[in-house]
Amino acid sequence: MSALTFQNQTSYIAQFAIARGEQIIGRLPGIAPGAQLQMPLNDTYEVSASTILAGDTYTTAPVAITGPMSFLAQVKQNAEQGAYDFEMLVSDSPSADKLIFQKTTIGPVTFTISKYGQPLQNVVVENSFLQKTITVGNVYFAYAVIDGITTDTVQTTDPNAIITAITEKSTLEPGYFKLTVNAGEQATQP
Repeated sequence: MSALTFQNQTSYIAQFAIARGEQIIGRLPGIAPGAQLQMPLNDTYEVSASTILAGDTYTTAPVAITGPMSFLAQVKQNAEQGAYDFEMLVSDSPSADKLIFQKTTIGPVTFTISKYGQPLQNVVVENSFLQKTITVGNVYFAYAVIDGITTDTVQTTDPNAIITAITEKSTLEPGYFKLTVNAGEQATQP
């Protein structure tokens, strides 16, 4: 299994955020100075939807997904119980690199993408029958927050890359932080 490795070579705690395409795939806890953390790349996420109908909040159960999928949130009448059912229909995405979100409800719907029960990203769909999409590609993006400063974003196509937070020591940017990207161990093997 592929895993991104995050190293902190600064004097401060570094918190990393990682995306694959436009999908946020990780928000790491603070990594202590001199420490590192590996993040296995597991493509299974949970998605749930929520909306407000007649002053009540309705939320679907989370659905485990792998890869590009399409989501439709809708309210259906339940005549036998005299109530409404809020449901999220899940199907394969017609696009090989997109998560697609849509709704038929009157109010906005918030789709929450989670990993291991921790919310990573919300997608809000406000207009019925208009899709919102998230592109999921093969490029990983990462940035870090170090001592309250957000670094520039780096990118890599290597799913085993080593991303290191360092303190810039050049005369142009002393005391600034930046990220470097190196090939991962699995990527350099013949």
